[in-house]
Amino acid sequence: MMKGRKLLAMALVCTVLGTGTVAAASPWGEYHGFAKVNVKVNNNEASLGNVPGFMIDGSVVLPLRKLAELLQALVKWDSATNTVDIYKPNVHLFVGEKLLKDGKNAEINGIQNSFGLVQKGKTQYFVVFAQVDSLETSISSLKIDIVSPSGEVVDSHETDLENAGNSFWYPWPFEVKFTEYGSYHVQLSMKIAEGDDYTVVAQKEIKSQ
Repeated sequence: MMKGRKLLAMALVCTVLGTGTVAAASPWGEYHGFAKVNVKVNNNEASLGNVPGFMIDGSVVLPLRKLAELLQALVKWDSATNTVDIYKPNVHLFVGEKLLKDGKNAEINGIQNSFGLVQKGKTQYFVVFAQVDSLETSISSLKIDIVSPSGEVVDSHETDLENAGNSFWYPWPFEVKFTEYGSYHVQLSMKIAEGDDYTVVAQKEIKSQ
């Protein structure tokens, strides 16, 4: 994760329309003399790390990598040219009890018996089917996590996908016991290079009740 000068160099500037002259005072305090701003994503306060959002010349400046992760986008930084590339693949996740196959060619066409609700205590076999397109960068690997309401990764699958291309389908089976009440999350993550951290690019919810 980039810090200090590099992180500021990768700040996303969002023009605030109609702000005019902005006073330095802010209920959120200051950052290096600039008024801090509170950032929310889908009504939830965003955690931006060491560098907060702040106002400068009527615009809001935000740390790009943190914001991209919150918006489920991939970031690639080229230090030689001070260039940031942002990639937002189009990812759809489907959860069902089994795969749907073409009877003649045995090709995978989707899933059957999709669901989003399970009974607490039940052990459920299911398939996660990822449909990806508009991936305009190569990636080194892909990971699917099943995360419990308490934040525990109860099952996970990781695979190398160096030659996946910009459009592909990827199914994988899971068997999970839903031991907690609340929302389980199916998270699909990607990383561009081997040494990078994973970034969640899609999420699906399964409710246990």
